[in-house]
Amino acid sequence: MSEVAGLLHGPNFPVAGVPARLAFHGEHLRVTLEGGAFEDVPAESLEVTVTGFDDDTLQLAWGTHGHTHAVTIADSGAQRVLLDHAPASIAKQLARGHSTVHWHRRKWKVVIGVLASLALLALVAWWQSEAITMWAANHVPLETEISIGDGALAQLKTKHQLTQEGLAAATVADIGARLTAGSRYQYRWYISDDREVNAFALPGGIVVVNAGMIEAVSSAEELAGVLAHEVQHVEYRHTLQQMIHTAGWAAVLAVVLGDVSAVTTIVLHQLGNLRNSRKLEAQADVEGMKALARADIPLGGLVSLFKRLEDQQRRRGGEGIALLLSHPATEERIAELEQLAGTLRCGCRPLGVDWPAVQASVKQLQPKVEK
Repeated sequence: MSEVAGLLHGPNFPVAGVPARLAFHGEHLRVTLEGGAFEDVPAESLEVTVTGFDDDTLQLAWGTHGHTHAVTIADSGAQRVLLDHAPASIAKQLARGHSTVHWHRRKWKVVIGVLASLALLALVAWWQSEAITMWAANHVPLETEISIGDGALAQLKTKHQLTQEGLAAATVADIGARLTAGSRYQYRWYISDDREVNAFALPGGIVVVNAGMIEAVSSAEELAGVLAHEVQHVEYRHTLQQMIHTAGWAAVLAVVLGDVSAVTTIVLHQLGNLRNSRKLEAQADVEGMKALARADIPLGGLVSLFKRLEDQQRRRGGEGIALLLSHPATEERIAELEQLAGTLRCGCRPLGVDWPAVQASVKQLQPKVEK
């Protein structure tokens, strides 16, 4: 009959075994080494087990003169040949062993297939992470979004003095009302005592302008450019999307399951870690410029602010300005804004705001004293 290849293990042999040829001759298993026959083993004395890292190897073991020897067969074709020619005394053991090997092979194929599928899904999720979080953000009910914004606002109020009173707050609200006419959101506008040059939007229609921003801009038109941009982060749910993105799959799963309280809890913890992608920033740029044009507000405010802040940052030796950290004013971005301004129709008129008076009004806003 045809011989099959295997490995012989036992005393005086390497741990990995030595090559051997195996064949059943009647009621015996003949084990042949390269140098000649090693032993004819009675089939009824063989013990069949499954071994190998992946449980894919048949082992036939026997005892000789107080020592244990074994042959292992890893190749599935060889296992099948051996089984087909096995005598009745060992056939059932071999059949069970071969069936176990076959089951383990199928198991590992399934496991590898599942792992490969998960890896592929992870790759697709990473590649399409923005699309997934956008989908999740768009499936958050409006009342939940407003609740998340209220929670974030409450956190801010523990660290900063926020006000809706005074000339600066009134000016921000007036400009903001022109930019948000017809919106589904009921916007709320706040001035913060924070002296960092920054402004930001929270989910649900909350926009906070730092006192440092009021002091840094040179006109109401520059402020309008900032507000127009931030409003788009609300309108297109960018801030909510980035909160979910930063929170990870837990937030996405909470959205899928409709767990409103979990969504709120998860995303509020991400308030200090938000950075919009370049794609979202570009969308806010474009839609913000369109909002300025619709409101007949001059379009060059954001560009002039970016240029001046970039110049200040260079003169400071690269010291970071908060607005530029979250909204990098690259040459490409400034050029795109200028080009876009040239394509929009606008019956633009100056806002006619006494800007020095507005700036003076924030000087009396004192930092919050923590108790």
